Amino acid sequence: MPDNKPTPVPQVHPSNIAANAKSKRERLSPAPLDPLSGRSDPSQMKPHQAALRQAVVDSFNAKKARTFLQKQVHHISTNRELADGIKFLFDEQGRPPNMPIEDIVEERRMVEYHLMWVEGVLNELRHRLIKIREVEDYAFEMLARAADKKK
Repeated sequence: MPDNKPTPVPQVHPSNIAANAKSKRERLSPAPLDPLSGRSDPSQMKPHQAALRQAVVDSFNAKKARTFLQKQVHHISTNRELADGIKFLFDEQGRPPNMPIEDIVEERRMVEYHLMWVEGVLNELRHRLIKIREVEDYAFEMLARAADKKK
């Protein structure tokens, strides 16, 4: 009587299949080293290695240029904000006015006073908001209690 057991299929790892198969492409290999310096010699690289090396160099240079430009743009925008902040101290031609230092100090004090006034109003509004929220929470709590008593 024939045996109905299936014949086992040998399990082969995919890397073994790739190693056994003959590949049509040339395998990547380490870059040749210059015997004098011990570093890789770009002139002795294969074309695909040279292309990969050039792509990495281009990518590095692009990232370096991008970070440099980001720093410069940040520097320019910061200086522009500073210039806009002190623009009122200069006349139409961009020259510093013949303004005594006392007037400049007075202008600074007025700006500081206005800031303190706005901060005071803000604090008062926050205090009122807290009180209103407390009253609102108490009202909702009373409404919930009244609804529970009716049930």
